[in-house]
Amino acid sequence: MRHPIPTNSSLLYNEGKKVRGIYGKRKFLYSCFFHGCSALLTIVLVSTTPIIIKTLLAFITIAFVFPALRKLLFKDKFRKIKVAFYSSVTFTIGLFLVSIFEEPSFKLDGDSLIILVVLLYILIGNFLYGLPASLFADYISMKFSIIRFWFSGFIHIGFGLATYFIAPGGFFLLAVICSIIFFALDEITRLYSTSY
Repeated sequence: MRHPIPTNSSLLYNEGKKVRGIYGKRKFLYSCFFHGCSALLTIVLVSTTPIIIKTLLAFITIAFVFPALRKLLFKDKFRKIKVAFYSSVTFTIGLFLVSIFEEPSFKLDGDSLIILVVLLYILIGNFLYGLPASLFADYISMKFSIIRFWFSGFIHIGFGLATYFIAPGGFFLLAVICSIIFFALDEITRLYSTSY
């Protein structure tokens, strides 16, 4: 059976399609980067958020431009993202249970909105602060293979304690508890992902 010989026009079309695909990806990435930076600049200039939080958000946004950080974030089937979500839900459920035992007059109908607001804030904190802190802890602790577990735990808890300088008061105790939960779930999922 003879295969049809492609004409010059079909060869040019196929090659043009490949070239267009390469340049199209590059254009798309430049466009995403430009629009992301524009959105970030607009948020920073317009928002009334404290400058330290604006700076933290700017560093986190710039960090995701680098492929090495994206690779760490998305390895092991989005393990870090799952850990951030699971630790937020675990912390919120724990806070809910403590509030029920501490104050028996807790009503499930009216106060459930408060639980959702707490979950939202914990999710934001874990994704914007806990996730980059955990990536940094993994990056640093991989160099110390013998004491990796302890060093990573120290860094996680240290970043939780560092929130005292961002918002002094009782807030940092909640951040430390959340960082301990994040670290524990991160280590459990690490063991689970390496066993398969």
